[in-house]
Amino acid sequence: MNISTATAPQVSFLIKALNEEDKIADCLRSVLDELESIDGEIILVDSISTDNTVEIAKDFAVKIVQFERGEDRGCASAVQLGYQYALGEYIYVLDGDMKLQRGFLSFALSYLESHPEVGGVSGRLVDLSVQTANDKHRVSRALALQQAQEVSELGGGGLYRRVAIESVGYLAHRWLAACEEAELGARLRAKGWRLVRLPTTAVFHTGYSESDWQMLARMWRSRRMHAFGMYLRSAFGQPWWWITVRQAWFVFIAPLLHFVAGILMLCAMYFELLEFKYALLMPEFFIWGSLLVAMAIKKQNVHEAIFSVCSWHCYTLATVIGAVRPVREPEIIINSRILYCLEKT
Repeated sequence: MNISTATAPQVSFLIKALNEEDKIADCLRSVLDELESIDGEIILVDSISTDNTVEIAKDFAVKIVQFERGEDRGCASAVQLGYQYALGEYIYVLDGDMKLQRGFLSFALSYLESHPEVGGVSGRLVDLSVQTANDKHRVSRALALQQAQEVSELGGGGLYRRVAIESVGYLAHRWLAACEEAELGARLRAKGWRLVRLPTTAVFHTGYSESDWQMLARMWRSRRMHAFGMYLRSAFGQPWWWITVRQAWFVFIAPLLHFVAGILMLCAMYFELLEFKYALLMPEFFIWGSLLVAMAIKKQNVHEAIFSVCSWHCYTLATVIGAVRPVREPEIIINSRILYCLEKT
């Protein structure tokens, strides 16, 4: 989609929402505060919410678009649907449960204007609810970020150049239930664009209130886990294939270690190092037992070590299931309707 930037807003905010009535007002206020001195538009993509998200959003200067069909809904498709309506020179992707930090937009725009080789930037994501191992990992990475760092993807949303998006065809692969930011990052980097995370707070994220195991179950039920298989399949044969493999490295851990255990089992049987019944089981116990002990020591948490091993197996199985599913063309137009439109004054 090519547009003339002569009359276009400088920034288009794409906010995806599904039943965010408790958070959407704070999200929209934080964006409007940033747009007081910057020309921009807000496009709220509603995934057919059943609460008061849409009614609350109508109190703000925003364009609300909605999927026509429930089966088209998804994290990636919501982003791509917003892009179908976006006119800005820059595109900011944001979730409805996030609040933008005051001043970050100006800082990000300034960075992009002075670094023409950078296709997108983000900053620190501050989690307001830290319960799962993933939450703790994001917090530790955010705290460790002390200088601008080149990254493989802008997880947690970010600001992109439209020309960078147009150079790779589309913003988000509409058929992926997850991995949309990783997939975009892989395409951009393969095209020569850099992605940078800046050492300043970008957004505050509310997220889910759940345990590790509840998170794992939710990811399975929503098929977000399965998206890794679809992601790898869609990238096969493309210039960004190896970037994709490196991003999804953890789905290969479990099969690789089982393969090593199988080699050890065959060696034990061939050289008669163990009785047959022990040769079948001992390599598996040795590898996974040693790994659990090592991870428990490193993480100083036995529960997190056990959870990591279980999640690796779940992601591997989900990846296999996702990989056998056909992936349709990502640029097929998404059917939608405009529910409301109030221009910013």
